[in-house]
Amino acid sequence: MSGASAFFILIPAMYLLFTVALAIMAMVDKRLVTARWAALGFFVAFTSISVDGYREPGGDTWVSWFTVATHFLPLLIMVQAFLTRHGRNAPRWVVAFAGFSCIYVMPDMPWEPENWFRGVYVQATCMLIIASGLPFLWRKKTQSKVDIFVFFAMFGASMSYLARAIVIYARPIGETREEALAFYEGLNIIFHSASALMGMTMGIVLMMTIGFDMLMGRTKEVEIDPLTKTGNRRKLDRRITDDSNGKNPVGAVLVIDLDHFKRVNDLFGHDAGDDVLHAVGSRLTLMFKGIGTVCRTGGEEFVILIRQGSADSASALALTVRSAIASLEFDGVLAGYALTASVGFHRRTRSQSLAAAIRLADQAVYCAKKNGRNRVVGAINENGLNVLRAVA
Repeated sequence: MSGASAFFILIPAMYLLFTVALAIMAMVDKRLVTARWAALGFFVAFTSISVDGYREPGGDTWVSWFTVATHFLPLLIMVQAFLTRHGRNAPRWVVAFAGFSCIYVMPDMPWEPENWFRGVYVQATCMLIIASGLPFLWRKKTQSKVDIFVFFAMFGASMSYLARAIVIYARPIGETREEALAFYEGLNIIFHSASALMGMTMGIVLMMTIGFDMLMGRTKEVEIDPLTKTGNRRKLDRRITDDSNGKNPVGAVLVIDLDHFKRVNDLFGHDAGDDVLHAVGSRLTLMFKGIGTVCRTGGEEFVILIRQGSADSASALALTVRSAIASLEFDGVLAGYALTASVGFHRRTRSQSLAAAIRLADQAVYCAKKNGRNRVVGAINENGLNVLRAVA
């Protein structure tokens, strides 16, 4: 078996192996949309390189066009696979451009480009498809070490295609079949080897990424309170650890205690109490989306960790929370029930630990309950002293 023949057997086999492995991961955990996209991408790549391995360079132009079109598609799918991890889709313009490029490089058309330009255009299109995801991946690269690997793998792949475009431009493909054969005789295996190396790298990065996402998904499951869908005590503890490591620092803390909640369970039953907690959790989650983390830490107690950028609004947010909870309406046995809450808050000082800030906010909410409930009290730092002061 020649080296070229072995190449065009081993590489499709590797792509097929990645396809099967990723498809199994997608079936095991249906939430892994990335695995579905990645499996589809490797299957298309497997089909493309299998066909490409059995055609003669410079031979059937429509088979050549098929392998080019099915080279654009898996690259586009891979961009989609990496972006979908963050709830994003590949940019519409690059999807449109890939479609246009497929039409533009069709053989036997009035606009058919010359061989040298077609070669440069194909490689540049591949580079552009991959590069379309780089700005967003650059912004996400600090989220985890996995995201750093993803960015640099994608960046390396785009540079690989740029290098190919430069090589073809510097050494143009001739127009005759013989010239095309002479061109590919030296570069065909090199180009395909680069694609194989890139494909293997992408496969490894995808497997690592999806494994990481599976682990994070399981971690998030155990950090979610099943009733309110907010964070639980584990989530709060992890956020405290993250904060101490300088990750997503917290600027202020709100503590919320529902007034007379035991009365709800005693008068209306525990199902009614669950309905109240669910409604409060949903309202708080909606209110603090993007600016804070909501955790249920006790039967009727919630802690909200406000990001630094919104810390100046801690007092206003505490007042809004009290009003939002008071405005909740219930039906069934709870129809007409007026729910209220006591809220304590503390804006954290620079040298203060997050655990200390939570304790001060907790003291503030205790003061609010002791002095009549349905009010907001702040633990406010004045001249180095923390003073409990009623806001409303």
